[in-house]
Amino acid sequence: MAEEKTQVQNISDLLAQVRKNSAYLICVTGSSVGKMFKLTQPEMVIGRSNEADISINDDGISRRHAKIVVRPDGSVNIVDLGSTNGTFYDGNRVDVHSLRDGDKIQIGSTTILKFSYQDNLDEQYQKNLYESATRDPMTRVYNKKYFADTFRKDFSYCLRHRVPLSLVILDVDHFKKVNDTYGHQAGDFVLTKLATKIAETIRTEDVFARYGGEEFVLLLRECEEDKGFIFCERIRRLIESTDFSFETKKIPVTVSLGLATLSDAEYPGPDEMIAAADKYLYRAKQSGRNRVEAKMLSR
Repeated sequence: MAEEKTQVQNISDLLAQVRKNSAYLICVTGSSVGKMFKLTQPEMVIGRSNEADISINDDGISRRHAKIVVRPDGSVNIVDLGSTNGTFYDGNRVDVHSLRDGDKIQIGSTTILKFSYQDNLDEQYQKNLYESATRDPMTRVYNKKYFADTFRKDFSYCLRHRVPLSLVILDVDHFKKVNDTYGHQAGDFVLTKLATKIAETIRTEDVFARYGGEEFVLLLRECEEDKGFIFCERIRRLIESTDFSFETKKIPVTVSLGLATLSDAEYPGPDEMIAAADKYLYRAKQSGRNRVEAKMLSR
């Protein structure tokens, strides 16, 4: 009898633990694959807008696409908000669907969200998967693949809706000399600290990524050229004035920046815009480094 009582207690503990698990939406396909969204409010809007509670950067998703509703009895519904491309369950377009653990919902044309109850270990595992897929392992900013995927979608959206978009390519000046003079560990330290300082400066809606080696990119959403140039100057002065001391040795660090801005369909595609920013970066290097170059300076 005592053994049966212990077994019942264990089952009760297990059920109690299940009730403690939190509800999540997990992106299993699309631009935000691997990303987890914890359902923390009775109603949460899913959309492409930065103001959405669950913001997903996918051009096929409406700005206010659908919402998650957690009812008092604990059940969870997804409700379409009149989206353009629809909300689907099991291939069928739905206005309202009651979510069960493991259900997969397609919103828009490419993004699929899985509804799941997760414990703390599950949550950490999913976060680690997402981080490893989208982050540069050394600097912890976004990697080149994440930037490329995001930039293509942002470019298409901004081109279609005539919304300004600024792209910055920045390069650490004389970085080879840093490695040769102070060693590769010092070079890694410079890149990591530089990335941290810039990441602390940008807006939450901006995208900052390591593009390769000592080169980084910034995607400034809804940012005109003049504002983008002011921002670049602020970054340039920030890095110039930052103390990069490694093992008691002070390392002089500056950056050169090239800025290209999409406005009125100036560039036919993302590759042309990257080429323009790269051209201005090259001009900044040729003009003495530790400077910003952009089209506005050529007028």
